[in-house]
Amino acid sequence: MNYWKIGLLSGLVGLLIGLILAWLWLKPLGKPLFVELVNLRQETVPLISIEHGNEYLQEQIILTQLRPGEKRVLTLNHEPGRGYSIKTQLDGQDIDVCLGKWSKKWTNYVILTNNGIFSKD
Repeated sequence: MNYWKIGLLSGLVGLLIGLILAWLWLKPLGKPLFVELVNLRQETVPLISIEHGNEYLQEQIILTQLRPGEKRVLTLNHEPGRGYSIKTQLDGQDIDVCLGKWSKKWTNYVILTNNGIFSKD
């Protein structure tokens, strides 16, 4: 057998073993939590801050310029039922609410209205 055939065969076997090991070990850590924000107000909400965390990390997401009637879906590296904080300013008042604390769903629906921030869960 030629040396180049042995080298090629060894390379293919190594590649196959590497692909199998990567498939077994490099799986996603977990499913993401989706948060759908809908602005039902007549004004644009200039800034929304979403904070969440667990025993390993603390994360903050800044959402800008949510126009009237606009809907946006955010992806959080978070499990349902752990809750997350939404902070914004509506009509000159600082609003800070904790949502999703008891939800078991992987998609949370958050509505911004003239009366405040509400969750449909």
